[in-house]
Amino acid sequence: MKRFSILVILLLNIISMAHANERGLFWQLKAPNGSTHYLFGTIHTDDNRIIKFLPVVKKSVSQSDLLLVEITPDNHSPNLILKDHSLVSKLTEDELNQVKKLSEFHVMYFENVIRMKPWLLAVIFDSPKPHTEFNQDYLLMAMAGDLDKDVIGIESSQEHFATMDSLSLDEQLIMLRAVLKKTEKERLSDYNLLMKDYLSADAEQIRHTDERLTGKLLPEALWAKIKVKLMDERNKKMVAKIKELSKDKQLFIAVGASHLAGQDGLLSQLRQSGFKMSPMKAFE
Repeated sequence: MKRFSILVILLLNIISMAHANERGLFWQLKAPNGSTHYLFGTIHTDDNRIIKFLPVVKKSVSQSDLLLVEITPDNHSPNLILKDHSLVSKLTEDELNQVKKLSEFHVMYFENVIRMKPWLLAVIFDSPKPHTEFNQDYLLMAMAGDLDKDVIGIESSQEHFATMDSLSLDEQLIMLRAVLKKTEKERLSDYNLLMKDYLSADAEQIRHTDERLTGKLLPEALWAKIKVKLMDERNKKMVAKIKELSKDKQLFIAVGASHLAGQDGLLSQLRQSGFKMSPMKAFE
């Protein structure tokens, strides 16, 4: 009996290692009820290397009943403006000059920027290139619209931003100042590192790099607290929504690639729930 137990443990370890070493950002899922679904780990950029989807992506969307994304696409924008505050009174002259410079780079009005929540500016300004609507998520939603497919979100925009909104103003300013201190070369280096991981389709490394880059913007204890809400709790919510909708719908699921990996990631949780999965190729 003892020998049998050891063999079982060894077998489970081998299986776990095999899953950990798998590469893939686009997956076909077979639910316990036999229905077919698709899971696509996205990255929020319009980089030309990853927005020219192979025909199988459109075919998979067309075969699905709906596109499930992270945030409900609606016209009710969350409140992104500071109440009774302006960054003019919170930042030094040098910091404000940097904010103005980055505002111009990202084609944003400085007068509006200085009223925006610091955590949001940190996210925007950390990118080495201006944000556009032609990222993977937008393209997938446009594709679904062209195919007359419904698009629904796992969270509302208010729910999605609630975690970062829970930061105090001082905590948000710590995050913004960390970004303002980065040079253009450092921002580009971080971006290229994450893109390298994404192009290799290594979900584990993507999550590790993403968490490391985001984590260095906040004090360690604060980041540990925020990470639970950004990743662990949201992953559970995503899996619950997928399991619920997959009972009578065929889904094309598009969420950030960092949510796929790890013991609490979507791939692991869905496997534990009886989903079978096989990797597919989304772009060259």
